[in-house]
Amino acid sequence: MLVEILLTLITLVLIIIYSSWILLIVLPRKKGLRKKFFPPISVVIPAHNEEENIEATLESVLNAEYPNEKEVIVVDDGSKDRTAEIAKKIARKNPMVKLIKGRHQGKAKALNLGLKIAKNEIIVALDADTKIERDALMKIVQPLGEKKVGAVASVLRAQRSRKFLTWLQAFDYAIISGWKSICEKANGLCILPGFCAFRKSAIEKIGGFKGDTPVEDYDICFYLRKAGFEIRMADAVAYTRVPETIRGWLRQRVRWIRGTLQVVRKHYKFLFSRKHIGVGFFSVPTQLYWYFHSFLYLPLVLYQILSGYFNYFLAYGNVISLEVFKYFFNWFTVFGMVELIYKTMIGAYALTPLLLLTIVVFILSLSFNFYSLFRFSEFNIYNLIAFIFFFPYVLIILFAYWIGTLLEFYERRNFSKWEKCK
Repeated sequence: MLVEILLTLITLVLIIIYSSWILLIVLPRKKGLRKKFFPPISVVIPAHNEEENIEATLESVLNAEYPNEKEVIVVDDGSKDRTAEIAKKIARKNPMVKLIKGRHQGKAKALNLGLKIAKNEIIVALDADTKIERDALMKIVQPLGEKKVGAVASVLRAQRSRKFLTWLQAFDYAIISGWKSICEKANGLCILPGFCAFRKSAIEKIGGFKGDTPVEDYDICFYLRKAGFEIRMADAVAYTRVPETIRGWLRQRVRWIRGTLQVVRKHYKFLFSRKHIGVGFFSVPTQLYWYFHSFLYLPLVLYQILSGYFNYFLAYGNVISLEVFKYFFNWFTVFGMVELIYKTMIGAYALTPLLLLTIVVFILSLSFNFYSLFRFSEFNIYNLIAFIFFFPYVLIILFAYWIGTLLEFYERRNFSKWEKCK
């Protein structure tokens, strides 16, 4: 009975969350300036031990179309591999590329060093393991044509490999882009990952990147909003390398989860702030909800899975069989929900209030996920497979929330200056 009550409460909250997301989807985006905006730009690429990626990243920037001057600054943050050597070799062939070598102080310090060297007001920041599309530079700077805009986020996609984990992350990144787009509509966008643009004067006004949290791209947004700047999102697309092992993926997610808690604690006055309604009443509370959700939902769903296995199979000596395989297959793939809805429609299952709420949550989340996929990625066999097997990936994300939250409260740890987690 307690399990049903808790699951009912969770589904009601999820219906409210997903319904608000769907409503924001249909709202029109803010219109920017009609006149095209192509100022001189400085592309700053902070790098540490990126010999495998720096050449491809630089090639994508150099090959990108842009009708005005662009300088490219690689800031080597004390790399111990051939990162600086490769960048220097490219700089010799192309005068627009500059190499700056600094001490190993972290990404935030490397970005600040690049800003000091940059001669242009409009800065494009790009991770050294990220490649951009040919029109990405032209798209990323457009919202900065409005003086009230201090920074611009992009559409970040995962570079796929043959590994199944990267397919799941590609689907996940599409959903993250969908989330960023609705946050922008609510004036609550607060993240600039991987590939972004901003005003040099705006960053200087707030004292540069701080570097006291592992998510400087999230932290900087709160400072910009305090200074009165807006943050927008452009349709500029970049492709970033993602972890290819569970260990690397888990380390990355735990870092994001802990970093988010640190930033929210640092800027707690934004929470339920009337001055920053989109951030204080929408984006930050929604982010914090997933922490509570993980601690409630994960044990409940694991209890359902394991108790069902015990009651229907193990109790009768059926440890493993085709029926057991089908049971777990239905739980861990989308086919289980499809079969559940079908059998409910034909009357094989009684339509209880909890079942009805569960179906509504599934339909709403499915609608948002497909909107994100078609709007910010592409429909192909990889995304289809990822969609089918996405539920266990979500459970692992919730497990990462457990680890990150517990570590943040009980462990005092200084993060490494660079945690690429590849």
